[in-house]
Amino acid sequence: MFFLIGILRFNIPLTKNSVVGVYENTNYGHEPCCVETPHKPDILILKSEGTFTSDFYGTGTYNVNYGLLTTEIDWTYKYEMGKAGYSTYFSNKIYENPKIILNYDLNHYYKKVD
Repeated sequence: MFFLIGILRFNIPLTKNSVVGVYENTNYGHEPCCVETPHKPDILILKSEGTFTSDFYGTGTYNVNYGLLTTEIDWTYKYEMGKAGYSTYFSNKIYENPKIILNYDLNHYYKKVD
Protein backbone atom coordinates (compact mmCIF):
# COMPACT_ATOMS: atom_id res chain seq x y z
CA MET A 1 0.00 0.00 0.00
CA PHE A 2 2.80 2.44 0.90
CA PHE A 3 4.50 1.64 -2.40
CA LEU A 4 1.34 2.56 -4.35
CA ILE A 5 0.92 5.83 -2.45
CA GLY A 6 4.59 6.65 -3.09
CA ILE A 7 4.21 6.06 -6.83
CA LEU A 8 1.19 8.38 -6.98
CA ARG A 9 3.17 11.19 -5.32
CA PHE A 10 6.30 11.05 -7.53
CA ASN A 11 6.72 13.04 -10.71
CA ILE A 12 6.82 11.18 -13.99
CA PRO A 13 9.71 12.33 -16.23
CA LEU A 14 8.64 14.57 -19.10
CA THR A 15 9.82 14.51 -22.71
CA LYS A 16 10.15 17.42 -25.14
CA ASN A 17 6.86 16.45 -26.79
CA SER A 18 5.03 16.40 -23.47
CA VAL A 19 6.41 19.82 -22.43
CA VAL A 20 5.33 21.67 -25.58
CA GLY A 21 1.76 22.93 -25.47
CA VAL A 22 -0.73 25.33 -23.93
CA TYR A 23 -0.77 26.02 -20.19
CA GLU A 24 -3.43 27.97 -18.31
CA ASN A 25 -3.08 29.96 -15.09
CA THR A 26 -6.44 30.02 -13.34
CA ASN A 27 -5.63 29.75 -9.62
CA TYR A 28 -4.31 33.25 -9.04
CA GLY A 29 -6.66 34.28 -6.20
CA HIS A 30 -3.97 34.90 -3.59
CA GLU A 31 -2.46 38.30 -2.99
CA PRO A 32 0.60 38.79 -5.19
CA CYS A 33 3.72 37.50 -3.51
CA CYS A 34 6.05 37.73 -6.48
CA VAL A 35 5.99 40.27 -9.27
CA GLU A 36 7.33 37.60 -11.63
CA THR A 37 4.14 35.51 -11.55
CA PRO A 38 0.74 36.32 -13.07
CA HIS A 39 -2.13 37.13 -10.73
CA LYS A 40 -4.75 37.26 -13.44
CA PRO A 41 -5.90 34.72 -16.04
CA ASP A 42 -3.06 33.89 -18.41
CA ILE A 43 -2.24 31.44 -21.18
CA LEU A 44 1.37 30.33 -21.65
CA ILE A 45 2.20 28.65 -24.96
CA LEU A 46 5.46 26.68 -25.10
CA LYS A 47 6.52 26.10 -28.72
CA SER A 48 8.74 23.30 -29.96
CA GLU A 49 11.56 25.61 -31.11
CA GLY A 50 12.16 26.86 -27.55
CA THR A 51 10.07 30.03 -27.65
CA PHE A 52 6.94 30.99 -25.75
CA THR A 53 4.13 33.52 -25.75
CA SER A 54 2.03 34.77 -22.85
CA ASP A 55 -0.14 37.81 -22.16
CA PHE A 56 1.70 38.30 -18.86
CA TYR A 57 5.30 37.64 -19.97
CA GLY A 58 5.01 38.58 -23.64
CA THR A 59 7.34 36.58 -25.87
CA GLY A 60 10.61 34.96 -24.96
CA THR A 61 12.68 31.82 -24.93
CA TYR A 62 12.77 28.84 -22.61
CA ASN A 63 15.13 26.01 -21.77
CA VAL A 64 14.15 22.71 -20.15
CA ASN A 65 16.44 20.50 -18.07
CA TYR A 66 15.16 16.92 -18.19
CA GLY A 67 16.34 15.32 -14.96
CA LEU A 68 15.73 11.82 -13.69
CA LEU A 69 13.10 12.82 -11.12
CA THR A 70 12.60 16.52 -11.84
CA THR A 71 12.03 18.50 -15.02
CA GLU A 72 13.09 22.14 -14.64
CA ILE A 73 12.28 25.10 -16.88
CA ASP A 74 13.92 28.52 -17.21
CA TRP A 75 12.42 31.25 -19.34
CA THR A 76 13.72 34.65 -20.39
CA TYR A 77 11.67 37.58 -21.64
CA LYS A 78 11.97 41.32 -22.22
CA TYR A 79 10.27 43.93 -20.09
CA GLU A 80 10.52 47.71 -19.74
CA MET A 81 13.79 47.56 -17.75
CA GLY A 82 15.58 45.07 -20.02
CA LYS A 83 15.58 41.28 -19.70
CA ALA A 84 14.11 39.14 -16.96
CA GLY A 85 13.90 35.45 -16.26
CA TYR A 86 12.09 32.90 -14.17
CA SER A 87 13.23 29.44 -13.05
CA THR A 88 10.89 26.76 -11.82
CA TYR A 89 9.94 23.12 -12.33
CA PHE A 90 7.19 20.84 -13.60
CA SER A 91 4.89 18.66 -11.54
CA ASN A 92 3.74 15.61 -13.49
CA LYS A 93 1.88 13.11 -11.35
CA ILE A 94 -0.16 10.07 -12.37
CA TYR A 95 -3.75 11.00 -13.30
CA GLU A 96 -2.93 14.74 -13.48
CA ASN A 97 -2.07 17.08 -16.32
CA PRO A 98 1.49 18.45 -16.16
CA LYS A 99 1.84 21.70 -14.22
CA ILE A 100 4.47 24.42 -14.18
CA ILE A 101 4.78 25.34 -10.51
CA LEU A 102 4.91 29.11 -9.90
CA ASN A 103 4.61 29.00 -6.10
CA TYR A 104 4.32 25.62 -4.41
CA ASP A 105 3.23 26.99 -1.01
CA LEU A 106 0.30 28.94 -2.53
CA ASN A 107 -0.59 26.15 -4.98
CA HIS A 108 -0.01 28.59 -7.86
CA TYR A 109 0.74 27.01 -11.23
CA TYR A 110 0.15 26.80 -14.97
CA LYS A 111 -1.78 23.65 -15.84
CA LYS A 112 -1.36 22.06 -19.27
CA VAL A 113 -4.63 22.15 -21.20
CA ASP A 114 -3.44 21.11 -24.69
